[in-house]
Parts: sequence; C-alpha cells; structure tokens
Amino acid sequence: MVIFENVYKRYPEDVKPVFEGFNEYIEDGEYIILTGESGKGKSTLIKMLLKETEPDSGTITVNGKDISGISRSELPFYRRSIGVIFQDFRLFDEYTVFGNLELSLTLTGGGGKAAEKRITDILKLLGIDRMYKRFPRELSGGEQQKVCMARALINDPVILLADEPTGNLDPSSSEEVVKLLELVHRHGTTVIMATHDYDLVSSVVKDGRRIEL
Repeated sequence: MVIFENVYKRYPEDVKPVFEGFNEYIEDGEYIILTGESGKGKSTLIKMLLKETEPDSGTITVNGKDISGISRSELPFYRRSIGVIFQDFRLFDEYTVFGNLELSLTLTGGGGKAAEKRITDILKLLGIDRMYKRFPRELSGGEQQKVCMARALINDPVILLADEPTGNLDPSSSEEVVKLLELVHRHGTTVIMATHDYDLVSSVVKDGRRIEL
C-alpha cells in the first residue's frame, strides 16, 4: 500500500505549493489514474515515490515503510520493488534492447545466471523478443515504450509507476501501451499512471480509480 499523510511540497521558483496537506491511501492492486493540468503535481508525486525529490513535510509510506528514512545505500533495493515508465523513454542509446534490460538488473542489484531467462520471458510477454539485438534508434516510439515497460517489469515490481507513458506516441501505440499496463495490473501489480488522456485510459481500464490533482 501507499499512504500520503499531510504532504507539503513547494518548489523555490513557485509562488504556490504543489501539494499542501495532501492525503491519499492507495491499496495494493489498485489501478490509479492521476489527472490534472500541467503543474498540478502528477510528475512530482511519482518523483517523490521514487525518491528523486523529497516532500518538505509530511510522510509517504510504501509497503509499511516511511521512505524518508531510506538511506542512499538502501535506495537500489527499494527501487527494485518499483518499476517506472517515463514519457521520454530514457533508454541508453549505446546499448541494445537486451543490454538496456541487463543493465537495469545490474544497477538494482540483480543479474546473474537467471538474468537472460528473465529478460527473454519479459520480452516475449510484451511481444518484442525478436527485437532484442536492436538499438533504440532502430525502434519506433511505440516499440521503445514497450522496451521501457520491459525494463520497468524486469524486477517483478510490486508497484508500477507510469509518468505520461503515451505522451509521445500515436493513438494506436498509445492504446496498445495502455492495454499492456492493464494486463500487468490484472496480474496483481499496483499501477499508478499520470496521464492527460483520461478518456483513453478509462476506456481500457474499467476498474481504475481517478485521483485528480
């Protein structure tokens, strides 16, 4: 579960805080659809869960642990339980599809003999196993986002964060990505997705819960 308690966050350059007394409870296995205008805090919420930024006050509890107390050395292990998909892909251009996933496992303390099978299984699940030798520049936007999804799922996360994952995709690719996220959700993963395209997501995800920021 994820609990936000009285969270306050303000960036120095902003007049108003992004979050002020924000409280929210997300149960295990929920599909959360974050909506709201630009600047309302969708990406900030995801960054706080990743510990890329910190709230000024209040607490965020993930799976029973106050994440403000996580040390730098503990971060890789914490992030292994959380997958993340970004709008801008953030793939390493000098690595193949397989190499990107292998690097992700290594950076989060995984890897080893089981890595190759795990990577192959994830690529097959998403229908892109034939692309394992290709580089990001050789893939379409939709294909790159599927690789990002594979990277997010590689450690079998309890929570999957998606920050505008369809923002740079055409309508057909967008729908396919949302359907794959719903498939992941139906396997029991908690999905928290920030999006401007609520109509598309809600048409695919029938049991999602909307949080408007």
